[in-house]
Amino acid sequence: MKYLIRAIKYFFYFAIVTTALVAVLVFIGAVEGNIDAIFEGGYTALWKMAVFFAAVAAVYPSLAFIKRDITIDGGFEAHKDEIVEYMKERRYELESSTENGLSFRIKGVAGKLAKMNEDRITVTPTLEGAQMEGLRKDIIRLAMGLESRLTPQKD
Repeated sequence: MKYLIRAIKYFFYFAIVTTALVAVLVFIGAVEGNIDAIFEGGYTALWKMAVFFAAVAAVYPSLAFIKRDITIDGGFEAHKDEIVEYMKERRYELESSTENGLSFRIKGVAGKLAKMNEDRITVTPTLEGAQMEGLRKDIIRLAMGLESRLTPQKD
């Protein structure tokens, strides 16, 4: 169900961004205000664009959201406070803490809007450390930094 909601959300996101770009182009005079002049085929091009947006939106959540395992020496429970502190330094606030893991949300309305309210990062314990789940670019950045901080340097 979460996947379907994300796909629908991205469909509307793509449609709104495209509409805004076309509106800006009309406003600055780069294109005429007539739909037949903007798109080849006029109004019939709109359903083709909608099909394209739907196809991209159907695939995008599987590419944009990942799970990544991180190795933590000493285990998840031993470093729980350090994980919370690390996330706090990166502008993420603790949303919930349970025996199943930690959940973080980004601080500020601008950050939430930029990520279309898909800003939740979950950290769950595993045998070798933890698993992080969320937006791909955030998870890669946060997981690498967290692993670097919690893994002792070997000379």
